Amino acid sequence: MKNGRLPGRLALAVLIGLALLFTAGPVVYLVLSSFKPDAEILSQKPTLLPGSWNLDNYRQLFEVTELVTGARNSIITALLVTTITVLCASYTAYMLTRARLIGLQFASKALLFCYALPDVILGIGFYIVFSRAGLLNSHLSLAIGQSAVTIPFGIWMLWAYFRQIPVEMDEAAIIDGANRLQVIRHVVWPIAMPGIAAVAVYSFIISWNEYTLANMLVTREDLKTLPIIMGQLVRQEGAFWGMAFSMASLSLIPAVLFVFFMLKPLVSGLSVGALKG
Repeated sequence: MKNGRLPGRLALAVLIGLALLFTAGPVVYLVLSSFKPDAEILSQKPTLLPGSWNLDNYRQLFEVTELVTGARNSIITALLVTTITVLCASYTAYMLTRARLIGLQFASKALLFCYALPDVILGIGFYIVFSRAGLLNSHLSLAIGQSAVTIPFGIWMLWAYFRQIPVEMDEAAIIDGANRLQVIRHVVWPIAMPGIAAVAVYSFIISWNEYTLANMLVTREDLKTLPIIMGQLVRQEGAFWGMAFSMASLSLIPAVLFVFFMLKPLVSGLSVGALKG
């Protein structure tokens, strides 16, 4: 029996190894290349390990680019997007599962259409509205624009959780004197915390890596995020690959730390949401 299981285990090990190669391989190569000079990166005989380890790319990165400013703008925007998405998605998903209004099912399905819209189309609309309202070049305008991408997903994720919470729990809390907002905060949120954590992580990662909307809605140098600054290092007239790899490597740290901190509720939230959806 044990011998019969050996081929299956070997096949599983091979599949896991291939998955790690295709997912973690590019990241490992990215980090290792950040310690190489541009000549070695562009060599016709690429190598995995640097010929000579040095920190020149990181040193130039802090001297030439606005790395600290970009990181601050990215963190502020990502936190704003996460907060807006969690709040809007929570209250909207609760309404979809509790309210009995005509057209509610159609509205919920229309959210998928909003989620499928390209960032360029959203960016054009937001640029026109924000320019007329005088809201361009601000963290808030960028956060609102990016939230248009994350909120539909958040609603669908939390809808799967809120549908499983018995309405009787809401009614019991209301009988005890709670209003609807208190029911959401003290009854629904604690039960659906894995899903909320999954939505928070998703929103943070999407905002942290967003380039198209950030490039359209922000033109001031002091408000540009990391993806925009990184894009400026790779241009048609010339690319600074060493500094680009270094900035990409450093930009991984906040995202990895956030995901690692939320790993347990994230995995639980995604798996349960998939089963219930």
